[in-house]
Amino acid sequence: MSGLHHSVRRRELAGILLFVAITQFAFLANISQIMYDGYSIEDTLLSDLGRWEQPSALLFNTSLVMFGLLGMSIGVVLWPDKKLNFIPLLFVLCGIGMLIMAAFPITIEWAHDVGAFLSFVLIAVAALCCYWTFPGPFRYMSLFLGIVGFVTEILYKSEIYFGLGAAGSERMIIYPLFFWMAAFAAVLLYSDETAPRDSLLDRFFAWTASKF
Repeated sequence: MSGLHHSVRRRELAGILLFVAITQFAFLANISQIMYDGYSIEDTLLSDLGRWEQPSALLFNTSLVMFGLLGMSIGVVLWPDKKLNFIPLLFVLCGIGMLIMAAFPITIEWAHDVGAFLSFVLIAVAALCCYWTFPGPFRYMSLFLGIVGFVTEILYKSEIYFGLGAAGSERMIIYPLFFWMAAFAAVLLYSDETAPRDSLLDRFFAWTASKF
């Protein structure tokens, strides 16, 4: 009977919301690819799915809106969790970025780029923050995937594609960050909010405080 009275912790709720955000995007983006006229994994950017002249636009942009609202909700839910440092703020900004990308498709490039920066660059920053925030193997995974996200973003904007084309290079930005978000959702579901602070950042602050 005790399971019926289980109260959902903030991290559990945020993990559930993140899982829903990732899952709905994966399904709806794949359906959008089927709906897109002349879709090619080599030549068609994921952002192209949101062009309003395409039949895929409504579904794909709806998915971005859902991801944006869920991302902002995750940030709000985690906001009181001081152990997570800047991560809740970064998720709020990522959610805003998704909404901007939905409102301004890639045909309005400057605005779409602003949304993409908030969505993907700042999620890479969130992954790097986890290196300093969480103990254990997850911090090394976060460091690796955060660096991959940063490097691939720089290479993409520099038009260095290594034979993958623009569409393939775009996916090399998105997929590692989505892998990280999936891992982060699992960590949120099972991490203990009441555990003593034991991250590198907490140790650094404790060491600094001991010197004064």
